[in-house]
Amino acid sequence: MPPPERVRLGGRDALVLSALVLITFIGSLDSTILATALPSISADLGDLQHLSWVVTAYLLAVTSSALIWGKLGDLLGRKALLQAALALFLLASVLCAQSRNLPELICFRALQGVGGGGMWVIPQAVLTGLVGPRDRGRYQVYVAAAGACASVLGPLTGGLLVEHGSWRWAFYLNLPVGVLVMGVLAACLRGERPPGRPLIDYWGSLLIASCAAAVTLLVTWGGVVFAWFSPPMLLLFVSVLVLLVLIWRVERGHPEPLLPPRVVRERVFRIVVALSFCFWVVQSGTVNYLPLFFQVVRGTSPTVSGLMLLPMSLSGLLAYTVSGRLVARTGHYRRFPIIGSLLIILGLSLAISLPGDGSSLAYCAALVVLGLGFGLVSQIALIAAQSACAYQDVGVVTSGVIFFRNLGSAFGAALFGAVLNRRLVDHMARGVDAGQFTAAEAERIHRGQPLPVGSLGPAARHTYVTGYEAAVDEVFLTGVAVALFVLALACALPAVPLRQTMTAPGARKDTTVIPSLPTGEDPVRKALEDLTRDALAPVRRRAEEQARRHGISLEDIWLLCLVAHGGTVDTTFATEVMDVPRRTVRARLGSLRAGGLLAPDGAAGPTARGAQLVAELSDTLREQLVPAAPRGGGAGVAASPDLRTFAVEILAEGTAFRDGRR
Repeated sequence: MPPPERVRLGGRDALVLSALVLITFIGSLDSTILATALPSISADLGDLQHLSWVVTAYLLAVTSSALIWGKLGDLLGRKALLQAALALFLLASVLCAQSRNLPELICFRALQGVGGGGMWVIPQAVLTGLVGPRDRGRYQVYVAAAGACASVLGPLTGGLLVEHGSWRWAFYLNLPVGVLVMGVLAACLRGERPPGRPLIDYWGSLLIASCAAAVTLLVTWGGVVFAWFSPPMLLLFVSVLVLLVLIWRVERGHPEPLLPPRVVRERVFRIVVALSFCFWVVQSGTVNYLPLFFQVVRGTSPTVSGLMLLPMSLSGLLAYTVSGRLVARTGHYRRFPIIGSLLIILGLSLAISLPGDGSSLAYCAALVVLGLGFGLVSQIALIAAQSACAYQDVGVVTSGVIFFRNLGSAFGAALFGAVLNRRLVDHMARGVDAGQFTAAEAERIHRGQPLPVGSLGPAARHTYVTGYEAAVDEVFLTGVAVALFVLALACALPAVPLRQTMTAPGARKDTTVIPSLPTGEDPVRKALEDLTRDALAPVRRRAEEQARRHGISLEDIWLLCLVAHGGTVDTTFATEVMDVPRRTVRARLGSLRAGGLLAPDGAAGPTARGAQLVAELSDTLREQLVPAAPRGGGAGVAASPDLRTFAVEILAEGTAFRDGRR
């Protein structure tokens, strides 16, 4: 059977992809550009005590609003919601730039974070409407590259703006790019509004946003701002428990909950959520504390310490690109997070084994290994979750994964920070008791704040550097422990073959087949609607003849086409697609083996007779699709899409065997 053609976006879809890349770029840039501008903001607005809230307020708002944006996009249409999120982000950017004091800046940063939550979630959901699950990794590379470039350019851009202008220009910088993107979205992104009147879960949205904010504060403040068992932390913990109970009571009775039970029941989604959380714990904690390690232990400047992360960023982008193309070519993704988890463990182990005064080349090699691991894991989780859900649930699934990703990032920074602080105090205890440090320096050590190594005496410097190196090694050792959980979850991730369609597997989900060539175009949708109405009748008659000849049912032939498309027997996948109990799938597999249509062990797929049967049905379907093939025409006449290369995939979807059900 001829392999399906690869997707090549063009025209309006290519412009939409460019807009999604720019949205990701300004969203990522805004989260890093203030890193070097915070001291200037503090000096200008005259408030140092609450300066951290400029970052925390944005993080709280992004995390709290992610699920809400995703669900509203599914209910109301993603074009309008993405435009609203971007408009809110740009309005808040102007307000942030015009802030007269720190409370105003914090409030406007929170408003900006609400818009930023939509800018993180909805573009990923929009991308599912442009390309199918197999090809999506190829195009997510561009989005990932935008985020990687922003993370590198953000601190540098912030420093240049502060040095040659004002920190306020860090917010004004969003306006020209944002206005350009708004124009592209208005002109090129197709609006789609689900039928019927949307039922919005207002109470659930409020409760989930409140719970997300409380959890974020819990992992951000714990052990840093307040002791873990202090009254404020205990109050936050009790609040989270109460909110979880209220969420459970409200959501189970609402017809359109923010996180539908059908999504939670998906095994792939549950595993991906846990995998994403643990992965971002490791990623966030490692990236946050590597620069401090380079500055304190190796004595580099902040700029150089940031540039030393460049090998990790570039190798991660390389792994991201290669894995995306391999997923697009093979349709299989499970091995990538497994290999990536092993590389993360190896990279952290290498970083632990290297001495503080080791060569830069050795540290570069360790960071390259670590970056390769990050790149292999990061994109696959989201693709797997999106492909396991129904198309109408893509937004809420995307927002759910991103929500737990943000939560994992916050938890990773808090967990690794707590480990560093605790172990640093333990390693410095002898030096503090021996009077090597002043009272102010000892207080900074207890708070986990780095000391200016150059101003310390020789004995204190030696004690501090060696102690800090040992504490960071234990932080990385914690990362290895969490990475082992990532590896276990990656091994538990079902090996479901990704298909070329934008729809989810299964008759109980989306039954209309939407191939990814040329995706998103109205002619494709119309051609497939015509196909499901007319062109499948001859295929069904031919399948009925084959069923009588071989003494099997239409459902058995459907399963044979499914096995032929996937290349192997996967009972979990077949159960999902056919929406029947696992024992029924096993019984039908037995019928196919008894009839000589399926290899005895099933691992090799159909026998020669079985492959011939599928080929005959494919030929019949291709004959019906000839009128839909591109034909020559005059200028300005749009060619109809060629769906013939998707014949086996359409058969695997089962539309021809479901007695005309839509």
